[in-house]
Amino acid sequence: MAPSSETKKRKRDTNVSASTPSKKTASAVSVSHLRPRGMHPVLASTPGLTVPSLAFTPYAKANATSSYADGIPKPSTHDLVLHSSQHPRLDYSGLPSNDSSETHYVAVFDPATNALQVTPVHHLSLRATLRTEIQDVANDEIRRTYAQQREDLGREFGTKKAKKALLSKTENAIVKPGDKGKAGVDNVQIAILDNAAAASSNVPLKEDADQAQLEAKPIPRPNLAATTIDQVYSFSTLIPPSDARLVPVKDWQDAARDGEEVILSHRYPAHRLTEIGKSENTQRLQALRYLTLLLEFHDALQNAGKSGKKVPKKEQLTAKLGHWPQPLVDSVRRRFATTGNELPKWNMENLYTHMCALTLYIDGWTTNANDLREDLRMENKVISRYFSELGCKVAPPTERERETMLVGGKKVSKAQAAVMRMAKLKVPLEFPKVRSGRRK
Repeated sequence: MAPSSETKKRKRDTNVSASTPSKKTASAVSVSHLRPRGMHPVLASTPGLTVPSLAFTPYAKANATSSYADGIPKPSTHDLVLHSSQHPRLDYSGLPSNDSSETHYVAVFDPATNALQVTPVHHLSLRATLRTEIQDVANDEIRRTYAQQREDLGREFGTKKAKKALLSKTENAIVKPGDKGKAGVDNVQIAILDNAAAASSNVPLKEDADQAQLEAKPIPRPNLAATTIDQVYSFSTLIPPSDARLVPVKDWQDAARDGEEVILSHRYPAHRLTEIGKSENTQRLQALRYLTLLLEFHDALQNAGKSGKKVPKKEQLTAKLGHWPQPLVDSVRRRFATTGNELPKWNMENLYTHMCALTLYIDGWTTNANDLREDLRMENKVISRYFSELGCKVAPPTERERETMLVGGKKVSKAQAAVMRMAKLKVPLEFPKVRSGRRK
């Protein structure tokens, strides 16, 4: 009869021991009690203090429970005191803790040998005291004059009239700068300021914070140390030298001198090409030509929704800017667009402020923002804000400026001048203050 399934015995798995994970055994750590032959280490607590790097002088004395007056001062047999007078105004003293029932140790573990060395240490509490105060307390009786001793007797044992006279004298006293009380206050203040200066040495200065704030703004980097206007935004800051070599100016220069017509689609370069082209200042003509490229690059951008603008595809961009050198167009795209060929708000403002700075350079640091405003199709308050971020003073033209202006060969009327804005750059620069949020 075949055995039932209940009485069947399962064969033992011979690989159980091989599959069963072995238990990890903790390695033993050898602990040794180290007894230094010389001075024992010191464990100092500094509650509320920031102690500078100082050298301390040790003083040891056998405690009341020990009979070892001589020999090496140990934590179990001697009381240790540390003192330092190296600070110009403060004395630092390390005194033993009052609780004699506690014993402090320092343990050093070596993972290579699994060895733990334990060493007894002196535990001290570090305090700082004003040196002038200590000297005043120690020499208080010596400094006291005969008249001061009489005043003390009068306060303690005098009549009401005498006490009232002494009180009035104290209230009406004028402490001279060389008196003890005034000197004590000065020393305390100086000591506090010395420690505060050491603790705040790593805090950035206001000039460094202002420089970092300007570098984070979407504007050309200004020269804050400039003493003249033309040093604030240099030509190499507005146009990189690698781009300046690619900007063509010969054709515009020849056309202006020969009186030939140049068809332009923007008001600002059209109103200044003839005058600047006839001059010998080649850098102004380069700046005008580079500004024209930025205006055409701006017009070629496509909407990208709320994120701002985006650069069109390469073939579309080439179709619109094919008359410009391709390396120059690529450099402008890399300079003002992100790696994804997008121009969010920060990048667009960076493009606008660079164009505003170029108009300042072309017009001699005082420019009429009306032409650039119409080319960019902006409102007066928007274009004025961009010029203000560059450090300019923006205001309507004065009466003298209005009389010298010409629009279409005619003088500018007062109504026309009211909607115009003149941007002037002056040193020292004054940038807009950072606006704080509204109080809730």
